[in-house]
Amino acid sequence: MPGVIELIIPNQAEYFLRNPALHLTGEQREEVIRFGGTYECEHSVFWSTNPRVLLLPAGYDAEWFDDVHAALGLQPPPVVSPDARSGLLVRDLLQDGAAQAVLRKHLSGCVQVNLTMTGPTPDIYLLAAMLRGWGLTVELDGVTEEHYWSSLYLDSKVSCLDLARQLPGVLVSDGLIVDNWTELEGAVGVMTARYGRAIVRSLHGVAGNGTLVVKGGGSLDTVAKDSFFTFPLVVQEFIEHAADVGCPAVDVLVGEDGVEDVVLCSLTVEDGHLFRSVNVGQDALPAVWAERVDQVAHELGTAARDLGYRGWMCVDCVAGADEKLYVTEINARRSGSTHAGGLLRQWGAERDLTLSAHFMVPVPEGTTYREHIKPVFERLWASGVRAYPTTVRGVGWPDPIIAVIAAAPTAEEAERIVAGIREAVSPAAASGNAS
Repeated sequence: MPGVIELIIPNQAEYFLRNPALHLTGEQREEVIRFGGTYECEHSVFWSTNPRVLLLPAGYDAEWFDDVHAALGLQPPPVVSPDARSGLLVRDLLQDGAAQAVLRKHLSGCVQVNLTMTGPTPDIYLLAAMLRGWGLTVELDGVTEEHYWSSLYLDSKVSCLDLARQLPGVLVSDGLIVDNWTELEGAVGVMTARYGRAIVRSLHGVAGNGTLVVKGGGSLDTVAKDSFFTFPLVVQEFIEHAADVGCPAVDVLVGEDGVEDVVLCSLTVEDGHLFRSVNVGQDALPAVWAERVDQVAHELGTAARDLGYRGWMCVDCVAGADEKLYVTEINARRSGSTHAGGLLRQWGAERDLTLSAHFMVPVPEGTTYREHIKPVFERLWASGVRAYPTTVRGVGWPDPIIAVIAAAPTAEEAERIVAGIREAVSPAAASGNAS
């Protein structure tokens, strides 16, 4: 047993629900727990190759789990799956003595546990205290409890507006902060009259939820019906996007001395705000935009360090048709592209490969991993292609989906591989249904 072990904690759902100002209800809350609390957790399989134990929700496909590790040339690590009482991974572990006993067994003989998580939540600090009670040294790869406030603050869209006033290289679009319906309707009227389109943002959203693009006279019904929208709200000019760039983003590792690592990304969004896929690596952005994003990453990362923040964070931007880079939000956590960056580091290919990660690839009803998905990837692996299904838990959902990732020297080649996977999986599944 090695002296130091990573405990991999994909605590997306509880991170998204952690803010005391966000009170998700109904379908919105259920979707965060279902999607962030199960489906997206499986990407964490690709985060690290260090000696590790994975905390995963029960219900993952064991054959898929073994296959992707074999394709990567890795030994599958132990997994602990607590009883899903709340759907919040760490909270469920803290309430499950049997799962704690399994975890303690896997950690026996080690001296130090490094908690590798999506992002900090109050339950993370309770888990760390429990592990220390077992006599282990515990290191968090994120912010300490003393500086937890900085994570909450940076994750709010207001932080971008504050930091833009302090940092000369950080631009945000023109906007107003409103605190009630009367102000919202007035602000939307002013912004749409001035710019044609406005974007309404809640301070806390997930994958584009809590954001609405509206034209003059457009309906605000979504704001009334969607519990992601809670006042105060930010009403900003909708920036026209530059052609053929995507939405630039960057993962930033903040350490004691400032920015320690930068991973370039380009997001694909629908309707101007809904996140669908991401390209990660040196070829993700044209050189001129990569340079601008790198500068913003260092400015914001240094500012975050000065607030006491440590760990990974993601900065989302818009490449404007006016050739300017606008910052839209900071996510004070590991981003959805963490598994792509993890693979690049595993391969030592940060400057050689670009990965394209697609999070909701539709598959026909009746698709199974063993019959329809595995054969497609086995053929790719046999020919040396670096492509993987990063989660298959959604094949049994009413609208079945999987997530896939592919690596190639360029983003265009990686996207072509993903397109081929889409075409290969769907006809195979349809044929299986017909028989």
